[in-house]
Amino acid sequence: MRFRPSVLGFAVLAICAIGAAPKPAASPVHETAEAVLVEVPVRVLDRSGHPIRGLQMRDFELFDDGKKQEILALDTIDLASKGTAPGEPAPISPAARRHFLILFDFSFAQPRAILAAQRAAKEFVLNGVADTDLVAVGTYSIEQGMRLLVTFSSDRVQVARAIETMGLVSVEHDVKDPLAFAFDVAKVKLTSSSIGLKESSAAAITETLQTMLQVSRARADDYARIRVRRLAESLQELASVLDSVGGRKDIIYLSEGFESRLVTGAKDTEQEREWIISGEQWKVDGEKRFGNASLKEDLRLTGELFHRSDCVLHAVDIAGLRLDPDTASVDSNSAENSLFELASPTGGEVLRNSNEFHEHFRRLLATTSLVYVLSFKPRRTGEPSRFHTLRVKCRASGSHVVARSGYYERPSFRVLSPLERSLLAADVIANEIPVTQIPTRLLASPLPNGTEPARVPVLIEVSGPELLIDETGNEATAEIYLYAHDLQNHLRDFLTQAVHVDLGVNRERLESGGLRYVGQLTLLPGEYRVRALVRNAETGRMGLAAETIRVPDFAIKSPYVAPPLFLASASDGIFVRGHSGAAAGVGGKGAGPSEFAVPGLSPLVVPEVREGRATQVSVVGYNFGYPQDLKIGAQVLSEEGRPLQDGAIRVVGQSAAEPDGKQVLVVSFTPKELSPGLYALRVFLQDPATGKAGYASSAFRVR
Repeated sequence: MRFRPSVLGFAVLAICAIGAAPKPAASPVHETAEAVLVEVPVRVLDRSGHPIRGLQMRDFELFDDGKKQEILALDTIDLASKGTAPGEPAPISPAARRHFLILFDFSFAQPRAILAAQRAAKEFVLNGVADTDLVAVGTYSIEQGMRLLVTFSSDRVQVARAIETMGLVSVEHDVKDPLAFAFDVAKVKLTSSSIGLKESSAAAITETLQTMLQVSRARADDYARIRVRRLAESLQELASVLDSVGGRKDIIYLSEGFESRLVTGAKDTEQEREWIISGEQWKVDGEKRFGNASLKEDLRLTGELFHRSDCVLHAVDIAGLRLDPDTASVDSNSAENSLFELASPTGGEVLRNSNEFHEHFRRLLATTSLVYVLSFKPRRTGEPSRFHTLRVKCRASGSHVVARSGYYERPSFRVLSPLERSLLAADVIANEIPVTQIPTRLLASPLPNGTEPARVPVLIEVSGPELLIDETGNEATAEIYLYAHDLQNHLRDFLTQAVHVDLGVNRERLESGGLRYVGQLTLLPGEYRVRALVRNAETGRMGLAAETIRVPDFAIKSPYVAPPLFLASASDGIFVRGHSGAAAGVGGKGAGPSEFAVPGLSPLVVPEVREGRATQVSVVGYNFGYPQDLKIGAQVLSEEGRPLQDGAIRVVGQSAAEPDGKQVLVVSFTPKELSPGLYALRVFLQDPATGKAGYASSAFRVR
């Protein structure tokens, strides 16, 4: 037998470069929706730019490749008034959620302007966006291209930390998050009130930016057009990969712009006019006078790709934020014109007056607050990357419709870039998109850890046959992503790992018994939303499981019963002891939670049991007193939680009480007179001497 767990090293790190290599020709944008129905988010504005409310399905017409489609459903989401309950999945369609990417431009801006823009961006994120909005942070430079610091996330702590450092100040990265939810691991266990930009950090950022600017200036005269072309190509690549994220993406591009004459040309000088009059046109520099046709085409293509990816670029002229506007390296009018050349083709606008930035952002939030999601069944050709044009009409008088120009049929997962794969997985986790290609279940069991935060072993159960569909190699790799967020959507711990299985030795075991993976998180008392995503690294098939758990305060020594674990023979399937999360600072060491291991047996999340056949169950209790006097009982509950009958259990093994108050019992449970279906076993423990009692339950299925 051979299988090996390892830290994920194949995906994008928390700081990742996506524009370092030249962009391939005609790089397509890809539609990523797996569902039979395609959801098209639409914004409808009146002549003043305000959202039009109260529209019905009959007010819309939708055309796919010029053919009118039947609109099967209309969902209206008013993001200005609709929120998300803490700790619960978002009740709105992922396609309707607002996505903001804060993009800092290091190559076309002065350091002081960037630092001022940094403060404005942080204020926008912490006090402007809604709880349901997802925010990402990235940077651009000629030398490094586009870099994504934090993926689209609702965790304002990680987003604000990325804005504070902009990837230029070292943060703790002993444990890296390949999906880029965690930017600064040291801030995982802190709240937004604890984050602040130190003067030393600002000085370090200024020095780094000044060095980068000097390098760029040395090349500016000779490579000005190359620099602009590189910017356009990087934006095109950004648009391409962002299509992996559902819904409209609003990019807030913080820059001072470049010389617009490089694209549009400049007015004739007196000397040039004399040359033209005298018939010496050959002396006139055509590109200087009329602009560069190639750059114009690059910007046109950029706008087209942004439309196809449902992206809009809002260019913010940050020159006005600087305290020393007289040192601008680009004429203000020229810079504004160049930013217009970038933003206008995407449907965005230029925000220039620094005194009105808050008003600009407020208007942006207002115009994007109402979304209509139209659903239709597309006509698939089966051709990967085949583009379909979309057109949406609205019958409302004076209305202006904002919607994507089309979509691509989904390409093979194997041709996606690492960043596209990363964004695709992150989108599923952030929105809890119910992907079920690989049936996946999870069970989290909070346990005391002395005076430290609680240990939370998490058992992830993966169906073997579905994991192996379309698998062509001799080794299967299961990517495991596990994240725990508190009620404020702050990331509190995470772990990621790749489990490699040698199919030549273990295919039969994997197909018959599946994969059971145990990792361990570290969490303070409170409620958390725990999400686990499993993906086949070769085929891209995925499965998501999510649960809300409560971590009790073990310091008060109250009786506690962990969820009972149904046990199966260790020879059934593959059982892997995984890593501890980032908060434990382990990174690469086995967590080895003994609570999920009994010699010769391994646990199941939702076991299938047979009528009249005994199954062994592990029960762990804390702070109950003497084990020999401990009373135990059980109930069988319906799927809805209604008691049906007493559980037929008997104790077959029992440990002595440990110093931390832990006691382990192994019981035999025999289901009786139960029809096939889903049930739960609730186990009670009680110390008759003190009256201390507690209970917990776990699901099982009768087949």
